[in-house]
Amino acid sequence: MKNQKTIGLLYLSIAIIGGFSMGYAPLKLIDIHNPPRTFLNLQNHFQIFQLSIFGDGLVVLLELFITVLLYQFFKNTHGFWNEMAKYSRLAMAFIMAINLVYYIILLHLINTKFLANNTFKFCMLAHFYTVYIWQIFFGIHMIALAILTNKHPMFYKTLSFLLLLGGVGYLLDCLVHFIGIKNNVLVSCSNILLGVAAISELSFAILLLLKKEK
Repeated sequence: MKNQKTIGLLYLSIAIIGGFSMGYAPLKLIDIHNPPRTFLNLQNHFQIFQLSIFGDGLVVLLELFITVLLYQFFKNTHGFWNEMAKYSRLAMAFIMAINLVYYIILLHLINTKFLANNTFKFCMLAHFYTVYIWQIFFGIHMIALAILTNKHPMFYKTLSFLLLLGGVGYLLDCLVHFIGIKNNVLVSCSNILLGVAAISELSFAILLLLKKEK
């Protein structure tokens, strides 16, 4: 019961911190199509960028804790899918940690005056596309989590279905960006499913906090 509530709190913490460091800050500061503008944004909002890096690092640490706790929580549910959920989430956290290196390099390059620096452009683009690599593993994790919650008596079948759709949404979003698909229907579907993913994760966290395990 204690671990259950801890998982719920960790989920909410990751949502809040990651919402800032992976959502708000990049949207405000980074334009991958305009490196000079991004350079100036990072210079003018240096502290926000620093907080974003700190937030990303904190999310990686929290991911390690939540992965272990989820593995313990579902240990009697289904061996294969519990292992799949564990290793896919660990892979995601590992790639997120590596991706921080690009931000740290950008942080140090901001103090230079060389706007056309190829290293700056490379790190900016590398960080952007590496996000979609860790999203692949998170999509797999969500699908595994959907199966685990479906087999666990504590969770509703509706939640499992939403988690499954969310996992598919992450995978579809990666496909759209990696291949450069311009199809508006696919792009819209991936965006809708990513919204479903956010709702399902929030619902999962709330259930863990409020409901007693059977």
